[in-house]
Amino acid sequence: MTPEQQLMKEVEAELARARSLFKPIYSPHEGLGVVMEEFDEFKDEVYAFNLAKGRDTRPKMRTELIQLATMALRTVLDALEFDPTAEEK
Repeated sequence: MTPEQQLMKEVEAELARARSLFKPIYSPHEGLGVVMEEFDEFKDEVYAFNLAKGRDTRPKMRTELIQLATMALRTVLDALEFDPTAEEK
């Protein structure tokens, strides 16, 4: 398995976990908020990173980036994938 395939499996597992814990993302606006929250969490880990001070946050950065990718995918799947020809009920 390539590193890319392994990473995609991790994102797929995180997507399944997120779907089991949280309701679907209702709108692009909600998706933006969720994606920005995950980005901010990644950013916090980047700012905390300092090997000279013994702060190796790369594992946490990786986790946050997997969650960020997952929420981006979930926004596409939940809030953007729709049939514009479908009739309202």
